[in-house]
Formats: sequence, structure tokens, C-alpha cells
Amino acid sequence: MSPRAPRTRDERGSVVVEFALVLPLVILPLLTAILQYGYHYWALETASATAREAARQLAVGTDPACVAAQARDLASGPAIGPVTVTTSPAVPSDGGLVTVTVSFHSLDLQLLPVPDGGVVTQSAEARVQTARAGTAADPYLAC
Repeated sequence: MSPRAPRTRDERGSVVVEFALVLPLVILPLLTAILQYGYHYWALETASATAREAARQLAVGTDPACVAAQARDLASGPAIGPVTVTTSPAVPSDGGLVTVTVSFHSLDLQLLPVPDGGVVTQSAEARVQTARAGTAADPYLAC
């Protein structure tokens, strides 16, 4: 092996200059993209889990107003502004399907485009079970 030639005086500090050029052009946009899309994915997963849990609660006979209130609470973490929860049908029938849709705006850093402008919408379905634990006067389970 041949010995390494010593660096000349004018090469000192070149790594710092290269890093200063690469940082704003590559690393910061990459970090911003990771943060923006990671947050959006978390919002999608939260909305999906909230819709599934609300559909399951509705299928076993929980009051639809109570289900909507619980879903709003569950989705409030990544939501910016109000959380919209819709359930259908209004009065579930035994053996039928219930659908719950959860929608809200997630955080948008305005640095990169996000799908649907940051609006997150997820739906879930569940089959209504025939046995309900409520009374004849109030067939819904308590909150």
C-alpha cells in the first residue's frame, strides 16, 4: 500500500461546506415528508380503528348517539376540528348490517401535498347480533 498523501491546506472544512449544502436540499425535505405522511397515516389508522370499534358497539345494541359520542372521543387525537360520525341505518335490524363512517381533517403542514387535502374518511361494517341486553322499553345498551 502506498502511504496516503496529506491533505492540502485548502481542503480543510470541505466536509462542513458539503454538509451545509446537502442538509437543506436533501435531508430536511426528507424529514418533512416522513413527518407529514407519518402523521397522515396515523390519522388514517385512528379513523379506521374508531370506525371498527363504533360498528362493533352499534352491532351489539349500544345506543347510536352514545356510539357517535364515543367515536368522536376516540378520533379526537389526530383530528383538527370537528369529527363527523354517521351511522346507518338509523334503526338497525337483527341480522342486518350497520355502517359507521368517521371523517375529520388531519394536520396538514402545508409543505407537501397530502391525499384529499388532509381529509380522513374511514368506514366499517358489522352484522347486528340478535341478542340485545337492553329492556323492551329501551333496547339499547347503556354508554
